[in-house]
Amino acid sequence: MSPDFADATEADVPDAAGAGAASSTHGAAATDDRAGLREVNPRIPLLAGPRAMLRSLWTHRSLASNFIGRDIRLKYRDSALGYVWSLLEPLMLSAVYYFLYVVLAGVPNKRHPLWIILGVITWQFFAKALNGTLTCLTKNETMIKQVYFPRELFALTTVGSQLMMAMLSLLVAIPLMLYFGIAPSLWLLMVPAALVIVALLALGSGLALACLNVVNRDVEHLMRFVTRVGVFVSPVLWTVEMAPKSKTVMLHYIMYNPMTVPITMVRDGIAGHAPALGVVPMLVSISVAILAFLFGAMIFKRYEGEVVKKL
Repeated sequence: MSPDFADATEADVPDAAGAGAASSTHGAAATDDRAGLREVNPRIPLLAGPRAMLRSLWTHRSLASNFIGRDIRLKYRDSALGYVWSLLEPLMLSAVYYFLYVVLAGVPNKRHPLWIILGVITWQFFAKALNGTLTCLTKNETMIKQVYFPRELFALTTVGSQLMMAMLSLLVAIPLMLYFGIAPSLWLLMVPAALVIVALLALGSGLALACLNVVNRDVEHLMRFVTRVGVFVSPVLWTVEMAPKSKTVMLHYIMYNPMTVPITMVRDGIAGHAPALGVVPMLVSISVAILAFLFGAMIFKRYEGEVVKKL
């Protein structure tokens, strides 16, 4: 073998090895691309959280629908009355409040029992949706460890199932509307609008606290207490009209309660008249609910990938 030929052969060996390594790397990359491999839980920028959440919820909307149906079925499984409990529960609770506030306290408004029922149903929807959302990670710890899918589905499932139960519970208002001679009108459209506001408030607040609750479980106990106390400081057992007109400062602080407007909207919609609080408070309430959802989505998508490691 000639020296020139030997040198040429030895010089070609590294090039061949390098070409093989490059080909192998390109082949692995192509394989990864074909397999569709991606990071399971990427780090999402804070401001991109709402868009990422809405995109994943839309992509998995059929799964969310199945989860909502499952939660509703499980709630009344092995129950003789089944869905009737969605009507009986607010009725029985409202009967207790009616005895305390109308019979004993002597509230003169004959329609007050209806306002109590509507307030109780709306507040229970908010309280259950909020507490269920902020515990969506801790209560689904086993499933989170077994399989991955967007964890915000747990929160949406909770709020969605509670929304369905609230809508079923509101059917109890129909016989009372007939009894009091209240005719349905276009103002009834305020009822679903108010429920959407409540859903956004509960979902946004719960998402903002869900990650913190994984780190410190005291959050869920504190919020459970807050929602119980909120029954008395919100217009659930009373109406805004019952507040003394001379107490303008009191009315001012009442409006800071984010649940004041939606509860009043539900009552006004059932009563069939224009919003008692005016259009401006309604627009403010809608804006607050949207901002609450956006803030909760940003916090949840930013930190849920890190805190689930602590489950």
